[in-house]
Amino acid sequence: MNIAFTTILLFIILAPGFLARSAYNSSKLSVNSANINLVNELTWSIIPSLTLHTLFIGILQNSSTYYVDFEQLGNLILGVTASNKAEESFRQLGEYKYAIFAYNFSLFGLSFVLGYFFRKFVRKMKLDTSIRYFRFSNKWHYIFTGECLDFPDVPDHYEEITDKIINVLCKVNGKTVLYTGEYFNYYVNNNGDLEAVHLRNPIRRYFEKDNAEDADYYVIPSRYLVIPNSDIININFRYFALEEVAEPTEEEMQQALILDA
Repeated sequence: MNIAFTTILLFIILAPGFLARSAYNSSKLSVNSANINLVNELTWSIIPSLTLHTLFIGILQNSSTYYVDFEQLGNLILGVTASNKAEESFRQLGEYKYAIFAYNFSLFGLSFVLGYFFRKFVRKMKLDTSIRYFRFSNKWHYIFTGECLDFPDVPDHYEEITDKIINVLCKVNGKTVLYTGEYFNYYVNNNGDLEAVHLRNPIRRYFEKDNAEDADYYVIPSRYLVIPNSDIININFRYFALEEVAEPTEEEMQQALILDA
């Protein structure tokens, strides 16, 4: 039997796990490198694929008259060349081609949906911040958003953050410049390396003026500023937890005056 057919068959068997992983890693939380090792991806897809096939085969055999002939499937995978077995295997493929197509099409669609919702579940339950195994590959997401404060070894909490101020030290035209602004966005390349930092309401000063006063800061006449990573020396993150203080009502002020009297 042609080895190409066996390879295609194995790929189809492992495809559900591959699709589930693709959906799970399809957000900004994951680094999707252009240099994907297909063999490595399919290897990591074995357990999800077997789990999904087992679940789907159980549903299929308990809700319909169809069943999976594992003997014929084994003959196709192993490439059994005995004429009678090979002919019988291909005869069954031709006879049930529409049912096989419907099975795989449904399973592929379900796998993608399950991968997507499993990512949502992990995020909702915050499993990626509490358990390292579930952590996504884009480390910059956790740093820029402040979710790294929820890591088990960090004594702070992400929920307390209301504002994020970033100081970016850069080398510009031979001079060291410190840019300060509110966090707006960031960009990474396909390898997960930082490409640029996006600040809102930016100001800057020369780093030589370390004891700078307000007059030493220059307000950049733009609401947003993008700083390429090639200019960045280092980045300082400041997370703030601000509480809104409501102004007292007239009645509360009168009661306070009475108590003071």
